[in-house]
Amino acid sequence: MEAIKEILCRKMELSTTTTTAPTVPIVSTVLLGKNGSNPLPMLEKLWDFYSSKGNKTVFVNIGTSSSPLAELEFAETLGCPIHTVEPDEENRKLWNKVLEILKTRKNSEETECDFTQNVSSKWVLSKNLHITSALPFFYDGLVQINDVMVETVIFKQFVKNICSKMSIPEDQGRIDFVNLQINSVYERYFLYAMIDAGYRPGLVLVTYNLKPDFDLSTSQVAAHLQNVGYNLLTKEENKFLYVFNNDNIYEIASYENTTVKNPLVNELLKASGFFDKRSSESK
Repeated sequence: MEAIKEILCRKMELSTTTTTAPTVPIVSTVLLGKNGSNPLPMLEKLWDFYSSKGNKTVFVNIGTSSSPLAELEFAETLGCPIHTVEPDEENRKLWNKVLEILKTRKNSEETECDFTQNVSSKWVLSKNLHITSALPFFYDGLVQINDVMVETVIFKQFVKNICSKMSIPEDQGRIDFVNLQINSVYERYFLYAMIDAGYRPGLVLVTYNLKPDFDLSTSQVAAHLQNVGYNLLTKEENKFLYVFNNDNIYEIASYENTTVKNPLVNELLKASGFFDKRSSESK
């Protein structure tokens, strides 16, 4: 706690001596799926961001919301597949209704429901919607979510499987965009597993069940995301959109240092000139 207090004190000192505070560049965002019940924040210049990949953009959608329109609009913009992972059988049935509408280009008595409203207006090829049940995780096996045992698959194997469907070479296996909206606190386990497996999608959109500033476990995974190289671009209610910048703050410290309470905090204070100032004040 003393180290944290020192950082706060240093921030207060800096605020009295600098005229302008550093700012994060503003990136224009829009809402996808505005005609549905679950609009999602997204880059306004989505095509520019992914233009080098285009229809080879690897889009992974984890879970199901009240409307698939935002996901379909993302895929519609880039012409890329949607790899939807949904462990709940009832929700998979909803996605299968979407699949049927994309095949026939119309809604029917069997497919009509709140979830499929306006789906027929989206130009996504039916072959580009892939629906699976096994969650990417640390290991193959089972994990309990919402009192239900869910099948899991090793994260790297999952990526290998979906990239194979897209004819992407194994040595180029990747995820470009993750939309994480599973109805459980499993979101943090997915994110930890993704980071542990070495994948860094260009964009990560997380619908947190509990917001970071109000829940310790969520704040830890949100902090971890930003410390390994993500910036929070925008948020819409509990939907947080991150972009990867490759600035891993953990890399500035040695975690074999036994002489300080927290190596990362120590390096931040040293870089700010805090110790030099303290030393000069004590003379």
